[in-house]
Amino acid sequence: MVKKFTLFFLLGIFGLFTTNLFAQEDASIDPSQIKYWIGEGQNEVVFIVNWNEPDTALAWGYRFDAESITVKDMMLEIQATDYRFGFVGESFVSDVTFNDGVLDLKLAGMWWMYNVNGVTAGEYFDAQTITNGDWVKFGDESCGTIIDPQMYTYVWTKEVAPVYALADEAMIDPADIQYWIGEGMNEVIFAVNFADPADVCFAWGYRFATESITIKEMMQAIAEVDLRFAFTDEPSSWGGYMLTDLTFNDDEVNYDLNGYNAMYNVNGVQSWYTFDEQTVVNGDFVKWGDYNVGTEIAPWVYVWETTVQPVTIYNDVEEIAALNVKVYPNPATDYIMVETMGTSAVQIYDMTGRLVLTSTETKIDVRSLETGVYFVRVNGNATKLVVK
Repeated sequence: MVKKFTLFFLLGIFGLFTTNLFAQEDASIDPSQIKYWIGEGQNEVVFIVNWNEPDTALAWGYRFDAESITVKDMMLEIQATDYRFGFVGESFVSDVTFNDGVLDLKLAGMWWMYNVNGVTAGEYFDAQTITNGDWVKFGDESCGTIIDPQMYTYVWTKEVAPVYALADEAMIDPADIQYWIGEGMNEVIFAVNFADPADVCFAWGYRFATESITIKEMMQAIAEVDLRFAFTDEPSSWGGYMLTDLTFNDDEVNYDLNGYNAMYNVNGVQSWYTFDEQTVVNGDFVKWGDYNVGTEIAPWVYVWETTVQPVTIYNDVEEIAALNVKVYPNPATDYIMVETMGTSAVQIYDMTGRLVLTSTETKIDVRSLETGVYFVRVNGNATKLVVK
């Protein structure tokens, strides 16, 4: 009786064990969670790979117009589009890899198998066709759970993460910048990708003499010279200052970047410092953007791919003259007198926006200036000056 009881007990345990194995389902992902779609068309398939060492499952979305497509053709197009992904195989797959510079995933077991809609495929991957709504998942037996030893049927229960899209931050050559502000040997390009009302990106050049400068200081200097550009900020709860609004206004356009949705990259990499703390040096490239019009390449890391346009030189003579700074004589040949409030500095810019002279005196020697038209700025107000 004891032997029979023991046998029945063991069979019961085995039955529970096998039932639990068969009850396991292949982990998938909802198409709405896919971040990187490759191909074009009305039909959609989700493609997933489960690697081991470490146990990682990543998913792409694939779109196509044909009624059906083979698994291999889909993988070939993903491989041609996403350089991080690769595979080896003709009728069956012997290796699948993913390398983005951080993750380096590759085959560690002896066999690759794949499921279609959670069921082991019945054809080699060069013959197996898939249609709209299907999902395909490759896995390695060393990181899977076998649910049918005789049929070599495995499932991979690792939670599936969406692959982030490939994207490069749009840049601009310093030689293409039209409007340089400030003076000095060091140069930084400053660009803003405006989200409202259109995806437009403008860039300025900024020159300075110090070894480094904060982004906020650079933006303040640009705003003082180019009256089309303005921004506001406020102290953030975690320290430093947070951008609350950034605008570009002239007679033709009115662009706005909502600061609460804004973030910025330095040389194409997102900065995690507030803009009053982040410093830049010669050769750096700074770009603000809105995540609503950006491409997410990692959690809360965005790039803006819109072509960067050099902003035109600000020389609205009528607008600047209307700001009513009193300078005499005008035209001038040697000295000018400027009416200022207190000890405010007087700044003189040429027509390209380059700062050519700064003084805290009311009588200023302009004999070093070449003949031409200049702008005299005091306390944010300015007027036109002609030097003969």
